[in-house]
Amino acid sequence: MRIGCIFNTSRTNRITMKIENIIKEWRDMTTSNIKFNYNLCKYFLGIISAAIPLSCTNEKQQQTLPKNGIENPFQKLDSLGETPVMFYPNIVSTAIDKFNTSFSPDGNTIYYTATSQKLGITGIAYQEFVNGTYSQPKFVPFVSFDIATADVQISPDGRRMLFSTYEEYEGKPEGFNFNLWESRLKEGLWQKPTPIGGSIASKGNEFYPVMTKNGNLYFNSDKSGNSDLYYAKFENDTYGEPIPLPKNINTDAREADAFVAQDESFIIFVRVDEPDGYGNSDLYISFNKGGDEWTDPINMGKTINSDQIDGSPYVTPDGKHLLFTSGRISPNTKETAMESYARFKSTMTSSNNGSLNFFIVKLNLTRYKELATSSD
Repeated sequence: MRIGCIFNTSRTNRITMKIENIIKEWRDMTTSNIKFNYNLCKYFLGIISAAIPLSCTNEKQQQTLPKNGIENPFQKLDSLGETPVMFYPNIVSTAIDKFNTSFSPDGNTIYYTATSQKLGITGIAYQEFVNGTYSQPKFVPFVSFDIATADVQISPDGRRMLFSTYEEYEGKPEGFNFNLWESRLKEGLWQKPTPIGGSIASKGNEFYPVMTKNGNLYFNSDKSGNSDLYYAKFENDTYGEPIPLPKNINTDAREADAFVAQDESFIIFVRVDEPDGYGNSDLYISFNKGGDEWTDPINMGKTINSDQIDGSPYVTPDGKHLLFTSGRISPNTKETAMESYARFKSTMTSSNNGSLNFFIVKLNLTRYKELATSSD
């Protein structure tokens, strides 16, 4: 399947020219049109929903989570099975495109990236779980209408917010590129962000920073000409030179958006347009064998992956559930929407309108590890 990206033309000529340069650099992904690129579409969004067949591979009607009457967002998730359900529909998952999630260590604040294709804006938002449900969304203090901030991740101790942006800074690598930045939490407030820079920054684009408990930093970069996964060891209060993950993880396909367990015992990541995939982008899982070796990744299956976009994985703080971004919709949505204009309007303003949204599923790590080690 091939889809393209729309870019808002109301931005300044400078930004427009930079975006056009990215498109030119990635023309090697072209057949008769622009081949789907997960990161490209995310950041400028990017997603032409009309070009995607609005159908879902799941045979069962999608479930929904309870909206209230619980003390924390994960309290009743143990009762869910291994079929993904929309995460707090019309409260967290809404008619607005959003991708990428992370939580505070106590699990009571969710952070994510919200974006508008029509307005050409992308920023980091958050919601707090209070009195059995989520509060209204708010942007973090440093969002901007003219500079995208995305791929937010909270450090294991909750004191650092990591993200990706193309904001200029002294010493920034030449050319237009996304780099990794961080904000520190002081007295309950997120401070002015600073670039991580150093060996991490390149003339390519760095996305989706994830920090492990020992401070190591995982991310994806296209500095080699293809999107691959890297990690940098944190030693003596600084990051070492980025190291690419082994060749059974990084392939000729495009790998991105890696969630890594805090103890680095497993990794869940996105692979785009893989022959054994179910949609535009699929989730894969691999387990750490030690010594920089990982089991051969396995596709997480057609229950988790759909024929749409699936990506931005995140495992909840309790380690029991996988939260991810998907463009799937409930069965028969198109048919129902066209029964009347009123139904059409209702569908388009709901969380079931084909927007990128969040889905959650019980994560059976034991089963996946058995599959991975048996095929390794």
